[in-house]
Amino acid sequence: MTEETIREWLADYAALGPDELHTYASTVHHNTQVINAVFAVLDDRVKYNEVSNHLVDNVCTTLFGFYRSKEIELKRFTLVFLPTLIYVYLNAVAHGEKKTCRGIEALLVGLYNLEAVDESCQAQNISFRLPSLAQASLYHEPMSLAPASLTESALRRLEECNTKLVRWGPLTQLEKIIPQNRLTVMTALLFIYNQHISCFQKHSLEQLCKVVSKLVTQGFNKPGKRISYSSTDVPRVLPRIPVSSQLLLEILHCLYFSVFNGDSVLALQAVEEVHHRACYQGYTDVMLVTNAIKNNRASRSGQITDNPMGISLAISPATTTNTVSKSMITNASFRTKKLPGELYRYEWD
Repeated sequence: MTEETIREWLADYAALGPDELHTYASTVHHNTQVINAVFAVLDDRVKYNEVSNHLVDNVCTTLFGFYRSKEIELKRFTLVFLPTLIYVYLNAVAHGEKKTCRGIEALLVGLYNLEAVDESCQAQNISFRLPSLAQASLYHEPMSLAPASLTESALRRLEECNTKLVRWGPLTQLEKIIPQNRLTVMTALLFIYNQHISCFQKHSLEQLCKVVSKLVTQGFNKPGKRISYSSTDVPRVLPRIPVSSQLLLEILHCLYFSVFNGDSVLALQAVEEVHHRACYQGYTDVMLVTNAIKNNRASRSGQITDNPMGISLAISPATTTNTVSKSMITNASFRTKKLPGELYRYEWD
């Protein structure tokens, strides 16, 4: 069934005309049957490459064609499978089976090289500045700060990050992936994935969490993760997949978004597993981020519903007070009181 679904999908795409591409791109993300079939083919690449006449290679060729097209939705469709592609490739390398995933490796190199240059084929640089009180942002204006001591010029002197930009790139185009650049390439690809993560559907984020769990726990003493069995029922220890601190930080960006927009249980479990891997590797910067995510999640009380970007807004507890306008006078505002000598007077209630 999976093979039939994939072949129909490949045939339908090959038969599209130029004027039909935009309509196809707007509907491909809703075809969960095809998405699940692609995940299944990638997870069992050896079976489908040998039995189905290089089906995995054909899928990778089509995904690369999607990414090169001018339709942004087709590009994002390819990115949906990027975490799985990275895990499958790194897992194959760890097992010494790199030759069985040449198509996946070519796809990853192609995606990396496309992002290394801009539309004019020049080395691409992405830069942004960290939020600062000294410069206007979406949330504040410097001149609206109440204390007179916090003037714009004073803030500029106090905040050193005001003049510093965070830069990504430029990247060097590659012909192939080698041990020296392998994790750098995977980190750069996950950076691109994070730029589009808000557009992915929930089931894609759930698959991301599952892949991350396998990536960071494989080869460690965890039930269901460390030992597999061959046909002779002899236990075989799975090799650990090397990771870098930069790669884990990009993974945490994905998981933090998934905590609020995907399956929070799976995402938090993956964060905990990344934390244990960071402790084992001694990556203090990763441990700092994982602790921040866990503490942020644990202390989320008195907050409104999370928005799609995973950012929560804290608000003060709502209080309801009933006020009576002093200008409204009715008959109920007066009452009689008996005075000595059979006299009466009116008092305001």
